[in-house]
Amino acid sequence: MSKLDAEFCESRCPVCTRAREGHRLARMLLKIELVLTRGGCPAGKARREKYGVRPDEKIPSEVT
Repeated sequence: MSKLDAEFCESRCPVCTRAREGHRLARMLLKIELVLTRGGCPAGKARREKYGVRPDEKIPSEVT
């Protein structure tokens, strides 16, 4: 698993996984990252392409 793929963002990224769990600081950091990088880190962008959701959103059950 590379730090550039969707699975890293989904299961191992310390910011994204905590943001999806609702941690306020992680959500704030991720929003800043999304603005500064225009879409998030490479793993977050890969997750958006693969699952169709932002890095801070949970995957809908019908996609998995």
